[in-house]
Amino acid sequence: MVTPATYKATSTVGIDTAKFQLFQPVGELSIESSAAVESQLEIIRSEKIALEVIKTLHLADDASEQGGLFSSSKPGSDFENTRKMLAIVQKRLTVKRLGIAWIIDISYEDTDPSRAAQIANAFADAYITDQLDAKYQITRQASSWLEGRAKEMREQLQAAQRAIVDFKSKNNIVDTGGRLMSDQQLAELNGQLATARTQTIEAKARLERINGIIQSALAPGNSNPLITDVPINDAFAKLRTQLVDLTSRETEWAAKVGPNHSAVLNVRNQMNQVRNAMLDELHRVGETSKSDYEVAQRREKSLDSQVAQALAQFEASNRAQVTLRELESSAATTKEIYEKINKRYLESVEQKSFPVSEARVITRAERPLHREFKTTLKILGGIVGGSLALGFGLAAVRELTDSVFRTVAQVERRLQMSCLALVPLRKDETPEHAMPYQWPGPRAVHVEGPPRSVIDAPLSGYSEAVRSIKLAIDLNGTFSGTKIIGLTSSLPKEGKSTLSASLALAIARAGSKVALVDFDLRNPTLTRTLSPGATVGFLDVISGGTPLADALWSDETKNLSFLPTVVKDQFVQSNEIMVAPVTKMFLERLRNEYAYVIVDLPPLAPVIDTRATTNLVDFYIGVIEWGGTKIDVVEHALSRASEVASNMLGVVLNKVDMEKFDNYDFENRDYYINEHYSQYGYKA
Repeated sequence: MVTPATYKATSTVGIDTAKFQLFQPVGELSIESSAAVESQLEIIRSEKIALEVIKTLHLADDASEQGGLFSSSKPGSDFENTRKMLAIVQKRLTVKRLGIAWIIDISYEDTDPSRAAQIANAFADAYITDQLDAKYQITRQASSWLEGRAKEMREQLQAAQRAIVDFKSKNNIVDTGGRLMSDQQLAELNGQLATARTQTIEAKARLERINGIIQSALAPGNSNPLITDVPINDAFAKLRTQLVDLTSRETEWAAKVGPNHSAVLNVRNQMNQVRNAMLDELHRVGETSKSDYEVAQRREKSLDSQVAQALAQFEASNRAQVTLRELESSAATTKEIYEKINKRYLESVEQKSFPVSEARVITRAERPLHREFKTTLKILGGIVGGSLALGFGLAAVRELTDSVFRTVAQVERRLQMSCLALVPLRKDETPEHAMPYQWPGPRAVHVEGPPRSVIDAPLSGYSEAVRSIKLAIDLNGTFSGTKIIGLTSSLPKEGKSTLSASLALAIARAGSKVALVDFDLRNPTLTRTLSPGATVGFLDVISGGTPLADALWSDETKNLSFLPTVVKDQFVQSNEIMVAPVTKMFLERLRNEYAYVIVDLPPLAPVIDTRATTNLVDFYIGVIEWGGTKIDVVEHALSRASEVASNMLGVVLNKVDMEKFDNYDFENRDYYINEHYSQYGYKA
């Protein structure tokens, strides 16, 4: 409500990416990506531009008027006023890009609308002036560098051209189209060498072929090896024809007159003569081929030697040619670089005389007519956000420090035990239709508080939870017959005594005989609740001083028998009573007379009495106060009493506030509401 009105003025600057820039290739944009536009935004936000605006508009003189609540009344120095105004100006300045366009909005907020427009325009002008100054400085520096570089490259080009002329003169290289005399000579010798190698290969192949035919003819058991299609010469071909004819004739006559006839034998002699003549011809041709092969080898070696000599001469000449080409290439490269640098130098001289900026003002800021509500909304948002953050922070702190049992899943996950029931928290309220629970008799149990719900409200959620505990006891098939059940807790005042009484009353109301024994010898809370006038009890019975019948208290159904514990003085050795044989014999007597034996045991953490009952009870039921007992306390107590924990039927989450329960167990919160129980006759 007290925030002063502010006004925002906006000046628009455009960036023309198509304008000429030094060292920019033709057709390429000066700004290539959004990152370049972001760089321009940061330039506008920079201290340099802001200080230039402050200096131009003399804003430092107004710094004393811009002080805050805790600012000093003493006038500051020029430097302090400038830095103070710089922080204010940069805080009120907003620079942003419009979408993906090359357009930049420069906005400034101030309580004076005219000054807001003036400062926004000053930022736009200062940015463009800074761009021009920067371009002029870059162009001037580039011109100086290009001038020196062009002079240096010109001298290098002249030196390279002189080196080419000197090298040609020294090596007697005459320009003949780039080809030396040794090139032609080497090419001719290479052609002759290739021909000689071909001839050598052919002569060798002919010699090997003839030697193969001779070896085959001389091999034992080879018939007519000389009858082959391999061409040798004309004489050998005629002899081969004769041999073929004689072979055919010998075969024909042998078939007519027999193989041993004189005519057949005569033909065979002629065949042998022809074979011998063919072998002689082959030997003669082989010697000739051998001589040709040796001549071809000598010619090939001679040409190899000539080629090697010509190659050495060619390499010597070619090295000079290579050096010459390197000199010419270096001179050409130097010339190209010189021409490019000289061209850029001339362009930079022209641009230096007329610098052009890529940025220009598109829209100048005008005096705004309407105020801005952004600051007010920020304050409101801060209030709401701070409140929410504080609320969530407090909730997180409460959640982190709430190290108690709240849900069934939490109990089963941390203790690895079944949760037998959720016992609702019962207020000390008696329904209007309830009758006083007291029957005439000398030792009648006095039932008040939550246990009365089992009698007065048998269809309530509390009674249903107690019955679920009884059902879990009945379904435990480990023990047959009478079960001795011990109820314990980690700490006092978790409701184990009240739950023991409620469980015993529920069993009695169901028609079964049940014995309820107060085994808390140091703090018999159950005795003070159910039988405040008791004078004898458990200790008197096991000591033999009082008969059991004289110490028992009963309800009106006489199905419930309660054995109190009366302690006149401070009792220290209670654990010794627990392990005494007489105590075990006494419980065995109760097992024979009752269907159920409920034993109210001391808590685990303060005393060790419960740990001494492992040979007395069949199994245990643990009681945990919902939202009251620390998780680490329960885990520590069970870890120290491992025998009790291993023989525990399950745990009961007691005193559950059903109105708050749904804040912790979202999945199962609808299972335990009274509307469900009302469908079965229950009325709260």
